Amino acid sequence: MKKNTLTILAGLFLASSLFAQTVTTYTDGTPDDAMVLDSNGNLYASNFVGDSVFKFDPDGNGVPFITGLNSPNGLAFDSNEDLYVCDFYGLAIYKYDIDGNLLETFSNIVRPSGLIKAFDNDDMIFTNFSSNTVERLAPDGTITEVASGDELDGPVGLAYDENGVLYVGNYNDRKIFRVLNDGSVEYIAQLPTDPGPNPNLGFITYGQGRIWGTTMGSDKIYAVNQNEVDSYILFAGSTQGSMDGDINQATFHTPNGIIFNPEEDTMYITDFGTKNIRIISDVILSFGEEALNLKSLQLFPNPVVSKLNIKTNVDGDYEIKVYNVLGEVVYSIEESFQNTSISKNIDLSSLKTGVYLVKVSSQNLTSVKRFIKK
Repeated sequence: MKKNTLTILAGLFLASSLFAQTVTTYTDGTPDDAMVLDSNGNLYASNFVGDSVFKFDPDGNGVPFITGLNSPNGLAFDSNEDLYVCDFYGLAIYKYDIDGNLLETFSNIVRPSGLIKAFDNDDMIFTNFSSNTVERLAPDGTITEVASGDELDGPVGLAYDENGVLYVGNYNDRKIFRVLNDGSVEYIAQLPTDPGPNPNLGFITYGQGRIWGTTMGSDKIYAVNQNEVDSYILFAGSTQGSMDGDINQATFHTPNGIIFNPEEDTMYITDFGTKNIRIISDVILSFGEEALNLKSLQLFPNPVVSKLNIKTNVDGDYEIKVYNVLGEVVYSIEESFQNTSISKNIDLSSLKTGVYLVKVSSQNLTSVKRFIKK
């Protein structure tokens, strides 16, 4: 039986008084599609209904970076920070250097859409929207098939988890799949939508131990537990709009592209309807990571399989609590030390796979950190 855990996160555990997940907007240019970040924190975003790729500096100032394209779609950097661009109707994938100079053209590729660097080398993995396949482009131009099957229906979104497992999302029916070693795909979830135009899945990404996806027709963003079938939660969005501010009130207009920063605490969204970049800060499935004494709390290994080691400094009585994404306490202990550091090893082998938070509280310290249970 499928397990559907559709849950609205607004107002969940420890409320938003601990953390304000906020939405802001970059308004330069007309970005509406895929995105990628370079090593300096510059954001690149394509304008599918246009001809340009825009570059935004960390302060949000945007300028055209590449122009003259047909329908720029997927974006990805290789290890040399050469930028690859899918040109959907141009039937090509282009390669540019970091200054925007064209280095190479891979032509006669029918409807290249999503794009991601291969997990373990400089090959590019791309989706072929028309043939319903996932393909691999080697630096020498050789193209081989990665995955296919009747289940794929207008694939666009691509994401790798931390173990190198590849996921693909269908634009047409909003289904997300895991790509298996034999080239077949395994169903994960189908995200819901509202009646009306654009009943589509935009892109997918991976962060904080989950797959995330945008639903264009319902103006929402979902987090998906890829370890169960049809297990997803509504993270953000409600009615169509462009309201910034607290995540509980912010609205989106046909959200499409979605990526995380390397720290996985900031999310970038392209609004297809307004052609703006939306930025969600302090992202976490629950209440976020407290800034107070954040560096004083160490968790390892992270991700953890069974035993988690907690290190921090305390003075007097202290309490450790572990919360799941619903705000429920799944582990709790109280002890007392005097002017010393603690190194506590706790057994979490009974917990389900997912994102959790550790909160350490004492007279002189309150710290919260996220960890992933594998």
